[in-house]
Amino acid sequence: MLRALGILIAAALTVIGVSLAAPAQAAPFKNCTQAKAAGYCDIPEDSPYYGSWLDRDQDGLACEC
Repeated sequence: MLRALGILIAAALTVIGVSLAAPAQAAPFKNCTQAKAAGYCDIPEDSPYYGSWLDRDQDGLACEC
């Protein structure tokens, strides 16, 4: 009985943790033409505006100037 209760509590906490997690957010630009038109270039990998599809040579900088 105690084991079943522990499993139920663990499952509930997992569901709560998953629902509270911040959703992944994609970069707002579909391509570098859009990014550069908005004034963004040399976008670093840790920026919310970075998208791997914008980093042609995969060096950590997207839409290089």
